[in-house]
Amino acid sequence: MNHKSCKFKRITALLLMLLMLLPSAPALAESYSAAVTDDVAAYADASFTRKVGDLERYDVVTVTGIKGDVARIRYSGYTLYTELSALVAVKDFATAATVQTASRVYEEPDTSSRNLALKKGTQVYILATSGDWAMIEKDGNVGYTYLGYLQTSTAGSTEDGSDPFVPDGDVTGSTGNLEGSGSTAISGGSSVTIETVDAEVSSATLPVYASASTSSRKLGTLKAGQKVTVYAYNADWAYIGLNGKYGFCALKGLRKVSSTQTPDEGAEENPFDPGAAVPATVTAASVTVYQSASTSSKKLGTLKQGAEVNLLKTSGSWAYIELNGNYGYCAASAVTKTSDLNNGSNTGNTGSATGAMGSCTVITASAKAYASKSTSASSISLSMGDTFDFYGYDSKWVQVKISGKTAYVLRQDLSPDSYAELKNEDGGDAVKTLESALLALGYLDSVPASNFSANTVNALKRLQAACGMEQTGIADVATQRVLYSGNAPASPLLSANLTTGSTGENVTRLQNRLLALGYLSQSSSVDGDYGSKTTAAVKLFQTAAGGSATGVADSKTLRALYSTSAPSLPSGSKPADYQTSSIGGSTSVSGMPAGLASSTSSYNSGMSNAQKLEYVIYVAQNQLGKKYVFGATGTATFDCSGLTQYCFKQIGVTLKRTAYAEGYNEARTKISSISSLRRGDLVFFNTVSDGDLCDHTGIYLGSNMFIHASSGAGKVIVSNLSSGYYNRVFSWGRRVLNT
Repeated sequence: MNHKSCKFKRITALLLMLLMLLPSAPALAESYSAAVTDDVAAYADASFTRKVGDLERYDVVTVTGIKGDVARIRYSGYTLYTELSALVAVKDFATAATVQTASRVYEEPDTSSRNLALKKGTQVYILATSGDWAMIEKDGNVGYTYLGYLQTSTAGSTEDGSDPFVPDGDVTGSTGNLEGSGSTAISGGSSVTIETVDAEVSSATLPVYASASTSSRKLGTLKAGQKVTVYAYNADWAYIGLNGKYGFCALKGLRKVSSTQTPDEGAEENPFDPGAAVPATVTAASVTVYQSASTSSKKLGTLKQGAEVNLLKTSGSWAYIELNGNYGYCAASAVTKTSDLNNGSNTGNTGSATGAMGSCTVITASAKAYASKSTSASSISLSMGDTFDFYGYDSKWVQVKISGKTAYVLRQDLSPDSYAELKNEDGGDAVKTLESALLALGYLDSVPASNFSANTVNALKRLQAACGMEQTGIADVATQRVLYSGNAPASPLLSANLTTGSTGENVTRLQNRLLALGYLSQSSSVDGDYGSKTTAAVKLFQTAAGGSATGVADSKTLRALYSTSAPSLPSGSKPADYQTSSIGGSTSVSGMPAGLASSTSSYNSGMSNAQKLEYVIYVAQNQLGKKYVFGATGTATFDCSGLTQYCFKQIGVTLKRTAYAEGYNEARTKISSISSLRRGDLVFFNTVSDGDLCDHTGIYLGSNMFIHASSGAGKVIVSNLSSGYYNRVFSWGRRVLNT
């Protein structure tokens, strides 16, 4: 991830300072996560002779081996080699933490970015913090989550007045080394202190460098009296910011100046009569608490939405609060007097001109809206998926407006969770997570993937229909709130009992699911008729799943089939519609072999090359059994190059028209051996006794199998390369897309 352009620029620069002041990572016997301290080259070999690219500062990698100053690493799925001296182990500078509540981890510090579920109890490292966000690392992966969801291993609750978000190890917290004020020089020990301090240049001129070394690039020179902000320092160097620019300068060239703080600057105790305290509730998603009324002061912790505190005083934009004997300052807009909240006035926490704090969605089938905060009050029924603005809440009730009238709904019936909308042509882990949830409820027939396809649209429409929502096929925030609430209804299909002779949509869906898992291999087997092939396919699945092979798709079988852990057809087994033939002594089949069928049933230009090739194979497998006609390019008949040209055309790739022209196209990488072929490569054969070695072509599927339009079989089939005729006449392959 390139952190140079993200909102954590200042904080990651602090991280860099820590990295520079820590020793390089020690040689470890097992793999570990490490951060890159400076731009460094990455190589394909340990001798550093084949450079493949560069790693950037702040990149996080997994070190899998060390020899001398050479580190073998895993980065973005690749094994690479780089200089060990450019790496520092994450555990040597980051803070170990535990996720306290089920939440999400985001690609960027933005809830609209791609995200994944973050389970309660997950162990992570905090690399840096900024406002309410924490940059975290786990197993070489970096993402962002809310500080309030994390508990450091060395600190107590974020509500006890301590600061659990300062890295440990050789780093001290914001505990001092800044005594006095005015012209008192900033001084520090041998360790690094992270603290935001207002300062000014005390020497006549002060050079600023790109790193904490006079041999690094000089960024400029400051003059006496110029005001800067210090973010971290040790005995010699200070990391400073001025007008959005950052760098390092000599600590002795600075002196601390007083910052403007309001109200009650530096107050450490409660100066008020306890009887003056007013109960209040945190109504923002989270709020940071400071020692003084300034974001430059020491951060005491973070309070989450719903936390109950005592409000002692407000002044301007600041509120002075107390919790369990601890005192601090937070944004006044983040807390509301509990009495105002219970009365529905919530005057201090408006989310819009109408006073709304946000939106919420009905997530249960039995929700009601009441005229007052009592289940005995008059009420109206709500529908799952109904979405409203809310204006206040307490531990049990949420205040909403319906048709302009104030009403109250039980909190357990609503979700205010935030999700980024997902729709056709979107991709990434968020889509795969969405599809996995739809599968578990019995709405998705395909295998969960990272591209939003027609299968995703159909599954969403089924869910929305079951909930009584508008069937858009879009994963908007309301749909995701319902889906992830734990209350979404399961598909009626999971309660069905299908057997030989059954027909209709449920049978078609069953057959599509069996096709996706490899128990059926031909699209022609998906016909909505529960016949002998479907019965045989169900038996194959029941056996693989450890059940009794009855051939009846009862509720137990269907729930197992639509589980995210449903087994694919075991390796070596043949699908129920498998057929064989022999061409010149080489075994061929009329269906897709076990495990080689593609479930990528739609295409968008944002797909990875691997995903595009899966779609090519999906198109090809749907041509199985179609008649061979010389010179034909589809869609009812094909010759060999007509089939390959047609399939690749569906992803916008134009192939030359003949097997000869494509086989001798030196613009594409030549693959000389069968063992070096990859799924989606073109394969070429010398089937005619002449000087031309490319008379026939097909698409490689893996496991020594390829799909092609065969003149000998008279149709589109799958054949084996491992032995027999096609093994003997194999010429070479060509790589169309690199993966």
